[in-house]
Amino acid sequence: MYVFDRVAVSLDGRQVFRDGQAQPIGARAFDILELLIRSAGKLVTKDEIMRLVWPTTFVVENNIQVHISALRKLFGDGWIRTVPGRGYQLRTPSQMTAPHAPSQELAAAKAVAGVITQRSWPLVGRDDDANTLYEMLQRGSLVTVSGPGGVGKTRLALSVARAWADSNHFQVCHVDFAGHSTQHSCLLAVLEKLGGAAGSNAPTIADVVQTVGDRQIVLVFDNCERVLQAVASLCECIAASNGHAVILTTSREPLRAMGERVHSISPLTLPEENAGEAETLASGAISMFFEHARASGIRFPADPGTLNVIADICRRLGGLPLAIELAVARAALLGVQGLLRELEKSILWLSGGLRTAHPRQKTLRATVEWSYALLSEPECAVLRRLAVFPRTFNLAGACDVISCADIGRDAALTSVLSLAKKSLLTLHTEGPVKSYSLLPVERAYAIERLMESGEWPCFRSRYVSSKDNAPANFAS
Repeated sequence: MYVFDRVAVSLDGRQVFRDGQAQPIGARAFDILELLIRSAGKLVTKDEIMRLVWPTTFVVENNIQVHISALRKLFGDGWIRTVPGRGYQLRTPSQMTAPHAPSQELAAAKAVAGVITQRSWPLVGRDDDANTLYEMLQRGSLVTVSGPGGVGKTRLALSVARAWADSNHFQVCHVDFAGHSTQHSCLLAVLEKLGGAAGSNAPTIADVVQTVGDRQIVLVFDNCERVLQAVASLCECIAASNGHAVILTTSREPLRAMGERVHSISPLTLPEENAGEAETLASGAISMFFEHARASGIRFPADPGTLNVIADICRRLGGLPLAIELAVARAALLGVQGLLRELEKSILWLSGGLRTAHPRQKTLRATVEWSYALLSEPECAVLRRLAVFPRTFNLAGACDVISCADIGRDAALTSVLSLAKKSLLTLHTEGPVKSYSLLPVERAYAIERLMESGEWPCFRSRYVSSKDNAPANFAS
């Protein structure tokens, strides 16, 4: 343990304490802190920090400054010295104790950070989600990662599952249900992955439970939204029969299974309109844009003008990771300014990505259509009509605008809440007040469908009238 007056640092546990209380710290900031501590008061250059903390990622110098600033706030004045043009020095600790064996929880956090850092295509902007999800696996046998299409549920789930399994000496079995629509095909897929066989021509849940047995295993059931009932039943039976098994599922909505704990993830953070250069570069969406560009062999300058355009692109895409990935590929051909001009017309045309990706992830349109196809007719109608809201709205405002003869107020309310559960609406909470909004990709698709239905003039007019009469129900 290294003690710096009021601050104590455990390198083994990757934790920082101030006045005895654990302090939140990002993985990159801790990596920089560890470099400074191990240098024993010597200078650590900016090049060394970039090379050792971001070994597979393209970053600019301001990224370091953001993390150094956070460390200075934690340590207080005088501990971290800037050597202009060269790097940083940390004063030697006031006390050192022998390192101790980290607890299971601290080792867990270290394992997550290690796996994420070593990935050739790292998780960007997901350190907090990864640590939260890891802790949830420590405490529960069934965890679901939910969120909108293209938000990165699979990548996050697999990274954390592998880290947790490595730390606890478990096996990992990944089953992708994206191409399945029946319980029969799901059970066959699981048995095939586990190396088991059906007890008869028709596989049963009992066959899967028997094959799992008492293995120490992490089962990752991926893309479950089309087979929710089948997966929920399977998970409950496995959890009831095997106290060792850990089940991690991904879905655009929760399973609603017994014992399920849900972690919802959102698009990556975006910089504010008036954010400075350092804050812009530190945001999750901008970091991911540059990471995908670097991995694809593309170089974009980080001058203020280009950075502002990239920030506008990421805002227009709502910080959705899949959209950013597709946008980088197009920016390589069009340039960032050309890409922004095309996005001003429509964002649904973005396509490309990995050749091996599922068809639903090769275009933004296909991503939304995958979710739209799972909706009931009232939900489809409500989603279309909500496109008239350019910003946030509350339930009262939504029901005032979208309810009419074919969809009553109660049905409209039920559909709005259902769309939120299915990750097609974003929930915003500010104290006791809750409001909703559509992500840019979902809204662009909903506008198209509303136009095709011929309902746009009617519901646009209702929106304008309702906003004038009850402005408190709408964003300013």
